[in-house]
Amino acid sequence: MAEKVSRDERVKAIEKRRTIRIRRSSLTKNKLDDIDKPAIKIAETLDEYRQAFNIVYKEYDLVGYITKPHPAQLHYGIHSLLPTTCVFTFKSYKDVISTLTQVEDTRLFGLPMDALYKPEIDQLRARGRKVAEICALATPSEGRWHNLLMFLGKAYFQYALEAKINDILIMVNPKHVTFYKAIFMFEEFAEERFYGPVGAPAVALRIDYDVFWEKLEETFKDQEFETDLYTFFRRIHNAGVDKYMKFSGARNIPLDYDAARYFFQVRPELLENINAEQLEYIETLYHKALYSAEDIQMRYPVTV
Repeated sequence: MAEKVSRDERVKAIEKRRTIRIRRSSLTKNKLDDIDKPAIKIAETLDEYRQAFNIVYKEYDLVGYITKPHPAQLHYGIHSLLPTTCVFTFKSYKDVISTLTQVEDTRLFGLPMDALYKPEIDQLRARGRKVAEICALATPSEGRWHNLLMFLGKAYFQYALEAKINDILIMVNPKHVTFYKAIFMFEEFAEERFYGPVGAPAVALRIDYDVFWEKLEETFKDQEFETDLYTFFRRIHNAGVDKYMKFSGARNIPLDYDAARYFFQVRPELLENINAEQLEYIETLYHKALYSAEDIQMRYPVTV
């Protein structure tokens, strides 16, 4: 009986995805002809980070998620500056035109989602799972028809494979739940709760990445979908834009001196909102940049 229910549930899931196939059929089309030298890469330079954080700020501001405006118009937190965090960027030549961030779980800093869902995430940690959170997804309206998020998702899934991630978590506004479940195969992880920093409700979603590819293949195998998302996400070098992309394991690279100095200068309060052990780690990691930033902040304070 349990087997029959499970089979019925799979059929329902396939049928549900079949109902959105027309809308999805254009999501993976390569609409990049008018983008100058399109490329996907993990941010490395101060300029790339600044552009990515600025896009997130402006898009969040448009929908009312910026509850405390900042003159620098950059949206980032302490997790954004950790060595294991990856800020993925879609670039048109030198300009960042879309972005998403992966924060890998760490003992010292945990995940941004801990603010709402720590008990649930702790259950995954207790099982020895390697957990990562996707956040800060943003594409300006003029670039959305290019399906940039799909290409960033494609790149991220490949990275998660190399980094041996077990669980991918995300917090989304309830109105976006259907999209993330239907397109990216997320499943509900925890119920809706109010997220104070953005002044809006959030729902926690999860991908069990251990079985992600199997489920994706099963969903599309022998089904009459106009778009085979299994093939699209699985093959890294079949879209032109990603032809130079290559990942080798999990990232663990601190920001360079200029970037660290700049971001701690702009948001010095980040150091005030962490505990002593976290501060010691940040000081060890960015000692020179922190003291330089402090000196610059004293001479050229950022007006908030």
